[in-house]
Amino acid sequence: MGTEAWRQVRDLFDAVCELPREQWQQALLEHCPDDAAVREEVLQLLRSQTVGLSRVSNRLDTALARALAPEFGVGERLGPWRLTERVAQGGMGTVFKAERADGVYQRTVAIKLLHGMPGASEVERLGVERQVLAGLQLPNVARLYDGGTTPDGHPYLVMEYIDGMPLDSWCADHEPGLEQRLQLFLAICDIVQSAHEQLVLHCDLKPRNVLVLPNEQPVLLDFGLARLLNESREKQEAGYCTPTYASPELIRGQPVVAASDVYSLGVMLVELLSACSCDRGTDDLETPVPLPSVHASAALPWRRQLTGDLDAIAQRACALDANERYRSVEALIGDLRRYLQHEPVRAREGGRLYVLGKGLQRHWQGVAAVVGVVALLAVFVTGLLQNRRQAQEEAAIAQQISKFMVGMFETADPFLRTERGQEDLSSRQMLDKAALQVERDLRDAPVERARMQMVLGTAYQNSGVAQQAEQLLQRAYEGFIQPDVDRPMDAAAALASLSRLKTSEGNGALGEALAERGLGLLGRQPSAEVEVALLAAKALALTNQQHFEAAENAYLAAQAKLAGLPTVDGGAVLHEITYNQGLLYLRWGRHAAAEQAFRKVLEGLHGRRTSLALAVEMRLAQLLREQGKYAQALPLLQAGMKHVRNLYGVNNSFILVQHDALADLYVDMGDYPAAEAEFRARLALSEAIEGPASVGYSMGLFNHGALHELRGQVDVAAHMYRRAWDIRRSQLGDEAPAALRAEAGLGWLLMRAGRMEEAGTLLLHADQGLNAALPADAPGRQEARLFRIGWHTRQNQLVQAQALLDQLHDQVVPTLRPAWLMARAALEERRGTPGKALPLRQQVLAQSKALHGDDHLETARAQVGLAETLLQLDQPTAALQALAAALPVMRRVQVAGSPDLRKAEGLELLARRSQAQRK
Repeated sequence: MGTEAWRQVRDLFDAVCELPREQWQQALLEHCPDDAAVREEVLQLLRSQTVGLSRVSNRLDTALARALAPEFGVGERLGPWRLTERVAQGGMGTVFKAERADGVYQRTVAIKLLHGMPGASEVERLGVERQVLAGLQLPNVARLYDGGTTPDGHPYLVMEYIDGMPLDSWCADHEPGLEQRLQLFLAICDIVQSAHEQLVLHCDLKPRNVLVLPNEQPVLLDFGLARLLNESREKQEAGYCTPTYASPELIRGQPVVAASDVYSLGVMLVELLSACSCDRGTDDLETPVPLPSVHASAALPWRRQLTGDLDAIAQRACALDANERYRSVEALIGDLRRYLQHEPVRAREGGRLYVLGKGLQRHWQGVAAVVGVVALLAVFVTGLLQNRRQAQEEAAIAQQISKFMVGMFETADPFLRTERGQEDLSSRQMLDKAALQVERDLRDAPVERARMQMVLGTAYQNSGVAQQAEQLLQRAYEGFIQPDVDRPMDAAAALASLSRLKTSEGNGALGEALAERGLGLLGRQPSAEVEVALLAAKALALTNQQHFEAAENAYLAAQAKLAGLPTVDGGAVLHEITYNQGLLYLRWGRHAAAEQAFRKVLEGLHGRRTSLALAVEMRLAQLLREQGKYAQALPLLQAGMKHVRNLYGVNNSFILVQHDALADLYVDMGDYPAAEAEFRARLALSEAIEGPASVGYSMGLFNHGALHELRGQVDVAAHMYRRAWDIRRSQLGDEAPAALRAEAGLGWLLMRAGRMEEAGTLLLHADQGLNAALPADAPGRQEARLFRIGWHTRQNQLVQAQALLDQLHDQVVPTLRPAWLMARAALEERRGTPGKALPLRQQVLAQSKALHGDDHLETARAQVGLAETLLQLDQPTAALQALAAALPVMRRVQVAGSPDLRKAEGLELLARRSQAQRK
């Protein structure tokens, strides 16, 4: 049947389909008396109705659209575009890859030639409504750029070309696991939800409309096109959709809402979970979508995991009645995330046993820790009972430990009855209760009490709760060292843990002293395991104080001692030592050695997602950040933050480290609002778990102040620096390296704000103190020296500045090399030899561009320094060019009146005046 005949069939079908069955023959004869073949074709279509006229209309639309499909091939042109490759063909149209052919600019796009030939009014409406989609600018959504009609009047759309694999093909090739599939699906849902928030529905969600990029990020195609095309035809029927994924109301031509896209997502979820396509059609409107666990093959590795929560989520998403589905994509996302976090999902509607099971899943570490403690106590009881010479004491101790064990089993129950009813008991609460019971129930068994205090202190330390860990470890040490107990090896082991704890809080000097005290307790026949722990703790403390060479020697000694213990499983200990050795190299500026150590740890963990693995990934991200590879570092840190929260909850020191790493990365990326949020969260958490007078709190305070300094908020930064300095002096003493580094930072800020006398006092004291406390290659010592050189230069004390600068010539660490070059350039400019300063300024600018890019504050500062040198060389035009690149960046990220901005604007004024005078 030809095109004209199909058009006639369509028109005749529309004219008769609303009439009762008994009137069909007569109406067909009246409308088409001369063509019996056409009348018979229409009559057969009318008689084939089983589920409503809309489904027949859909079939007719498809047939007519394919008959009227435009004939275009590779090499032909559509307006300014040349078709270069046929990409795909479906019910909506044919997709070509195309490129700009008129030479105005270069761009590769995807052009979709739409099937069918709408009338002139429909094409006009299509042109108006596509502006809605052209304005849809969301990450991971292919944009609609333009559109038009072919010479024959067929509409086409010009869209962003995405070089990715369709979702179903990508899953077939990469064979992702269950969690990876869920994370990918959540990313798709996030995109759909973002579009829904802009009141745009997709209406044709299916795997072929999701492309997965090489970085495993999904991109959605054809967003809203089905709705747009249907509305352009002024029809209620769903002419453009894929029956397998379309909701029943969409196929029936009924009004659609967000729940229609939820249905399509639900079908995609079933296919992703079961790794098997659904292949449904319009005849299956009343047949529910199968459950993932039923649809999956018996050989699917995670089939058993689908039963329960995931089946319930998919069933609700795919409910035939829209009122029984999730009302929004956000609700579907919420249930999936609750599943991943082992929380009760709302689709399941489980009872108390279900909620209890989920609670146990979330707190399995705390329960396991309690069971381990109970097992350890059982061993203690057995040992005590074997000593018959102390029968009466053993009986009393056994009774006390028995009470303690009963209490611990009660604690392991994740639900406690309180005056408020039932509440979830966290692993932290379990540890708190255990600590109280140890103090109360084992008071007549000092050895066992000290051992349990050490076990619980280590558990607190591993959970990131520093204050309680320190109290218990100190009590354990004091218990072991008592004359009536006299267990020096156990006391030394407690000191090793205390040393690591104090070092992690920033007090490396105390950490070293505690490790040395422990080594002094070992005697002539020391425990090799305890000696290894003390050597590693000492090395960590030396690293904190930037005594890098001595720290490296201590680590090597610990590793050698560990290698001599063939009967001891030292894998976990060796991994921790190697990780800390990587930290040493990272702070020392030996990045290649640091990366080698970190990757060695990951290799030894064999893919296990432990807390150590997360810490290593965070440090690898730090290395990437220092290399300027921000896009690679950010996903590592974001994933690490999520995993740490899942492992330890939200109130522990591990989260502090993640906040620090993310804040530093956002600062380097120039995303100061994001960095501000991380610093605020870090300070609030530090205040809660460490206290506002702790050294750890002062670290976050100082780093937050550095962000305000970058933004030109001098008064705020100075206040934070001074508070951090005061905390460190009160906790560590005036001459502690950590206090001196804070003093140097405050002095540098005051100098740049013009408060030269106060700045000089601080900078000279800090430089002298760090020169005495730290080795020559310590970054903290070199930074303070560069600050002092800058002060002498501004005071025109050029001989002193040059002498100090010469001492750093062959020793400056790579991370401080730009600052060293700028110090040399400033000195040359003060001498009146800007020609020698120019190549130094240019070198700094090139390094900053390579590391940070053009649109970054550090690059803008380098441009200002270059402009200052160019003005001294009487090159105002070149200076203005440098300032034109710097000022927009500085005005965007710094507050009005900041020292950097005032200087740049003053240089711009001088350059314009100089340029005007030359004219």
